[in-house]
Amino acid sequence: MKPDAELELAEEQRRLRLLTIVTIAFLVMGPFFIYQYVSLGIPAMSTAVAITMTAASLSLLWARWRAGSRAGGWAATSLLFSLLLFSNWNSGGFYDPNFGWLYVFPILGALLVHARAGWTFTGIILVTTVIFWLAPEYGIVVPDNIPAERYAEQSLANRLSAILAIGIALSAIASHERFSRTLLQRANKNLEQEMERRSMIQERLIQTERAASIGSLASGMAHEINNPLTYVIGNLELLQDQLRSGAAGDAAALDREPLFLASEALEGSLRVASLVKDLNTFSRVDDTSVGPVDLAVAIEHSVRLVANEIRHRATLDVDCEPELRILGNEGQVQQVLINLLVNAAHSIETGSVEHNRIRVSARPRYQRILLEVSDTGCGIKPEILDRIFEPFFTTKAIGSGTGMGLSITRNVLDAMGGSITVESSPGVGSTFSVWLNPVEADAPEVSPEAESSAGSLAADRELRILIVDDEHRVLRYLKDALAHHQVCTEGHAKTALARILREDHDVILCDLMMPEMTGMDLYAEVQRDRPEAARRMLFMTAGTFVEQQRDFLASVSDRWIEKPFEIAELERRIQARAEATRPDPPA
Repeated sequence: MKPDAELELAEEQRRLRLLTIVTIAFLVMGPFFIYQYVSLGIPAMSTAVAITMTAASLSLLWARWRAGSRAGGWAATSLLFSLLLFSNWNSGGFYDPNFGWLYVFPILGALLVHARAGWTFTGIILVTTVIFWLAPEYGIVVPDNIPAERYAEQSLANRLSAILAIGIALSAIASHERFSRTLLQRANKNLEQEMERRSMIQERLIQTERAASIGSLASGMAHEINNPLTYVIGNLELLQDQLRSGAAGDAAALDREPLFLASEALEGSLRVASLVKDLNTFSRVDDTSVGPVDLAVAIEHSVRLVANEIRHRATLDVDCEPELRILGNEGQVQQVLINLLVNAAHSIETGSVEHNRIRVSARPRYQRILLEVSDTGCGIKPEILDRIFEPFFTTKAIGSGTGMGLSITRNVLDAMGGSITVESSPGVGSTFSVWLNPVEADAPEVSPEAESSAGSLAADRELRILIVDDEHRVLRYLKDALAHHQVCTEGHAKTALARILREDHDVILCDLMMPEMTGMDLYAEVQRDRPEAARRMLFMTAGTFVEQQRDFLASVSDRWIEKPFEIAELERRIQARAEATRPDPPA
């Protein structure tokens, strides 16, 4: 059942319950009034009460089984109101103690039907009061069939019944208030669930769009990876052949020296590692984490991912001032940039690179940061310019686009407190303007020179290092690279655990994901049995794929490094961990 239908049913049941209570209360009091009017010698009133009791009972049955609460509420209120008016007419009109009962009916009508019924009965009572009040002035005689000696008795009965009626009305008001509060709580809960559902849908759409973006860029990324891999593999094969043949010792026998071949292979490997790192940042699913994002770095990474998409269509110009930082999620910022860059590229036909340009610029403006992506493409027709940010709207051929790129771009920017506008002229090109909020640095950053100096001083210390990794080639590489330290290695986390508990190490370098026991599990065991050793652990990861890994790395702050890494950076992290856990000298 839909939420609206549930609310309507609950309101209907509430009114029917109230109608039942009012009718039963009247049926209980009715016989007393019949007896009272018989004893007063007013048979017309006794008959009116009996008829009203019968009609009220039939109205209740009619409402519960056929007509509904609104029709039953109108009928019951009108019947009781008519009976009371007839009673007032037989008891002196305006001066009847029973006249005060009329004030209950607007409340009763509103509770049984709706607010409009309350106002309707209020108007009728106002007119009736004026008529009864002015009747003597115009010679209209209102009968008074209550003997003077029975006034006190009749007045007491009317007051008691009025108190009961007001009590029922107040109880109904309280019930309505509780019902309204329940409706409000239910509405708030439904709203929260709807917001959560939409948030989940939004996250899924973002991930879907990222996957679609990666899919559309797949051939370009393959080109960017395969090019450096070609000469990396080729150079390594040449080195292998030369070393195997013994020609390495004869520099004159080589077209290129082994050192040059190794340097080129290393450069190509770093290019591949950089591209994989950019992809990892772009496809990261942890969209809730926010922090300062270096806009120039985000532009550089995004441009690398779409370079092959652009190079056959236009010349790319980047003009970004340094030190522009915004608050956001790095992956989402890259998604915004990639969406805009790919849209710009797709607006330009291939084959005329020298005649077309795509320009990315970022600069401070009006205490904000203005990021612009402009192109000399086909432009956007004026009649569809207002629709390009709508979900699933696309001008591309079926199967060539999801129509979600610009919609998600705008939603991401809204969440970051930013905004996006577009100016376009068909045949001339388009400019997308993105306004972002800058983030001021809370503390001055350490200069690279100072950081390098500190690292050099720390590197003079020889450390006892335990390396834990299930990949034996990684262990062999790290042992050779860190040979200036006292290095021991373990290929299994369980044997490493026993070693950590019985031996002292300055730093424990541990892989995050291993079979049998992960680095997270190893850390938990060490933390429990030897907390001081757990503080010396530094983690390596080739990528985080599940939320548990991301949460763990967030909990250990900067005590992790992502593979592949440069040995200088690893050395700096090792020295920093050793210094942070170094025991204080005795006083």
